[in-house]
Amino acid sequence: MKNSKNNVVKLTRRQALSTTAKIAIAIGVGAAIGASGLGVGYYYATRPTPTKVEEKKLIIYHWWTAGGEREAIDAVYALFKKYNPGYEIIDNPAAGGGGAIMRAAVKAMLLAGQPPDTCQVTYGPGMVRSWYIYHEPIDDLFKNLPVPETLKNWAKVGDHYYFMPLNIHRDNNLWYNKKLVEKIGIDVPLKTVDEFFMACEKIKKAGYIPFAFGTVGGQRFWLNYLLEDFMMASPHGGGDYVTNFNLGKAKPATDKAVRDALENIKVLWQNYVNADYGALTWDEAGKLLMRGEAVFNAMGDWQKGHFMASGWKPDVDFGWQTFPGTEGLSMVHGDSFGVVKNAPHPTAARKWVELLGTVEAQETFCLIKCASPSRSDVPLDKFDPMQKRIAETIRKDKIVVGGHGEVEEWMDKCGEILESFLTHYDVDRTIGELDEAYRRIFPKPLE
Repeated sequence: MKNSKNNVVKLTRRQALSTTAKIAIAIGVGAAIGASGLGVGYYYATRPTPTKVEEKKLIIYHWWTAGGEREAIDAVYALFKKYNPGYEIIDNPAAGGGGAIMRAAVKAMLLAGQPPDTCQVTYGPGMVRSWYIYHEPIDDLFKNLPVPETLKNWAKVGDHYYFMPLNIHRDNNLWYNKKLVEKIGIDVPLKTVDEFFMACEKIKKAGYIPFAFGTVGGQRFWLNYLLEDFMMASPHGGGDYVTNFNLGKAKPATDKAVRDALENIKVLWQNYVNADYGALTWDEAGKLLMRGEAVFNAMGDWQKGHFMASGWKPDVDFGWQTFPGTEGLSMVHGDSFGVVKNAPHPTAARKWVELLGTVEAQETFCLIKCASPSRSDVPLDKFDPMQKRIAETIRKDKIVVGGHGEVEEWMDKCGEILESFLTHYDVDRTIGELDEAYRRIFPKPLE
């Protein structure tokens, strides 16, 4: 089906079934490759580049389907069409915040020899190192790119840059229903974890859900965010600790910050979280605040975009503060795209990636998505006061590697372990499981 406004093609049911069949074939291909002893990256990186006349099409995969993010990507599509008339965009959104479903589908396509032109890749040192093998270098696009050096280096593996960051998200945020906070008499901002728990107790006694959360649909990795928030807030942790933790430089078995974080998650879950957290997505958890059923929610700043797309007004209906105990620290990641190796339409893929590095694209996208530009020269005068505060906070804070910036395997496994923790609350058992997985996934620290 074609969207005539933006000339964007969406898959028909028949095409979707065809894609499912390709993924099934890919599983068989993957098994054969595994049996040969060659890694997926080796197989894909050594496939010959097909030679045929290139069509004016862009095949793109992403996971932006919720309110705010869908509108944001559509606005950038319109920009692409404006500067590249005659190009057709074949849009493939995969629902599931954070991209677990999309990553699985795209990897299956790569194995089956059916690569897209470009796909969304979380911008952070861990995830970049999980995905660069499938992408072409884009070194020339980084010349004189005004992105802070710390963030710029995240795109680099060895001597090459691979991904263009479209935006930066701040992950350690606490959102709240402003009217309920005022009604119950909660003094914000909350500065410490102890203050946060005292506020949660007051909310509970008032008859509301203190803390809303959702982990369904492959979204258990949101629990990693809470682990990292509480590790940052720990007197034994902090920003540098969390960065080192996500680069494979920690020792979960003995690091007190890990124990502190698990103990705090245990308190939160045993007393203050919505009982149906396992049946809700991140945006559905946000709706508990909008319906006046819950007060707090910890989530990246895309929650702001979801709130606004649903008609909620910042600083009127909802408020924002940094997660208690993490003042002066911004745990961030971004969203990025690169040029996939053996892309069927490499010219279009490059045009897309180049566009994402411009002031116009980043301003257009971030204003709707409620993210912050990765470029330091994007003016903030068009942003609403809350989003401007968030962007300015990122620009002045110490940057922490976390959230989606983790190594993909660790992000998935850590989420699995934490999800299990919520069923038994055995801190010692969970520390052991985290340590075993950590040592396996990080045989040596990332550079």
